[in-house]
Amino acid sequence: MRPRIGYKKLAAVGVAAVVGVASTIALTSGSASASPVFGYSGYSYGTDVESGLANSGPQVISKFGCTTDANKADKNDIAAANVNGQAIARSVKTDTHGFNNASGTGVTSTAVAADVRVGNLLTLTGVKTTTTSKYSKGQLSYTGSTTFAGVRIGAITVPSLLNPKPNTKVAVPGLGYIVLNRVGGVKTASGIYSYAQAVVLHATVKNQYIPQGVDVAVLKTRAEISKPATALVIGDAYGTKATADKLVVSDATSLQTTCQGTEGKTVRVAVGELNIPKVAYVGGVYTTKNGAIGADKSYINFTSHVAGVKVGNLSIGAIESSASAWKTKDNKAGVSSSSTIASIKVGNKTYKVPTGENKTLDIPGIARLTFNQVMRQKRYIAVNALVIDVYSLNTKVVVGHSAAGVVS
Repeated sequence: MRPRIGYKKLAAVGVAAVVGVASTIALTSGSASASPVFGYSGYSYGTDVESGLANSGPQVISKFGCTTDANKADKNDIAAANVNGQAIARSVKTDTHGFNNASGTGVTSTAVAADVRVGNLLTLTGVKTTTTSKYSKGQLSYTGSTTFAGVRIGAITVPSLLNPKPNTKVAVPGLGYIVLNRVGGVKTASGIYSYAQAVVLHATVKNQYIPQGVDVAVLKTRAEISKPATALVIGDAYGTKATADKLVVSDATSLQTTCQGTEGKTVRVAVGELNIPKVAYVGGVYTTKNGAIGADKSYINFTSHVAGVKVGNLSIGAIESSASAWKTKDNKAGVSSSSTIASIKVGNKTYKVPTGENKTLDIPGIARLTFNQVMRQKRYIAVNALVIDVYSLNTKVVVGHSAAGVVS
């Protein structure tokens, strides 16, 4: 029977909680001599634009970053997930949860939709995709799969695709092609992560539904579990996130999280330009992560890069942020962060970018800007390079988020 892992929650407070500087994270209590811990993380999306400009960020998302709490869970559901103004997926539900039972300990992420449609070109009904990563009896493993109740391409029903083999590529006249049941897993010395996507739409020809050159992942899931370790690395990075009151307008773009690091390799996730409908135009976005857990030292570095943002007449130049954390076997530790913004313009007027942490600038009638918004906790730091409060829309846009920490 596995030992019960004590933990405490660190949550952003004040304005940090409102704009999402840091998700709630669970940390073990105790000293460096605490029992080995497992790390759990995962997410599931309804839709996610992976390239090009398609008037949408990730939608219907359930997620949690690295936690030592095997009971961590998140759910979401919505009537429709829209891409480029089109209701691509309907009656979408997502679920990500950890577990610790007789089968082992790990994470399962699931996404379902009543149907996925691209006009009259493609109809998928009763869609479900799921992936699990787990640790059991000293071994790491993963599973992933997608099933459909019905598949129709144009006017043709294709029953042979109800349980497609992994990474099945199918031509769709008038759109380009699709890849069904895109699944896989990556095992490292520190743990394992798996992914499963019901369908990826590749718009290679001009059509009225998805811009040519754009790829859209529909029902996208990921699950990650680390091996037991004396210290875990935590954190996340994303390019942009927009909320109106408590409603998510566009969720985290180019999101990356971790529990186990990257074995010292740099992992890059990028998306092309996107429009946050009625809110902002965002240039290309990419994030990176680099880190490792080990007997002598654990460390993690996250970065976020946004080519630029436009909100009405407000133009923001290139935006970047970074966050780092480390800990050695002799209990020495540290965290650091940074952020930069190239320029701020409203029409032909240029504004000076303030320096220092948590600086603000009010642009009358347009927005309130908060620069280098930082939150610190023990062995954890999070930074938003820029937070834009759009007055007329009662909307917040977080740009250039990076966070990093070490758990032991």
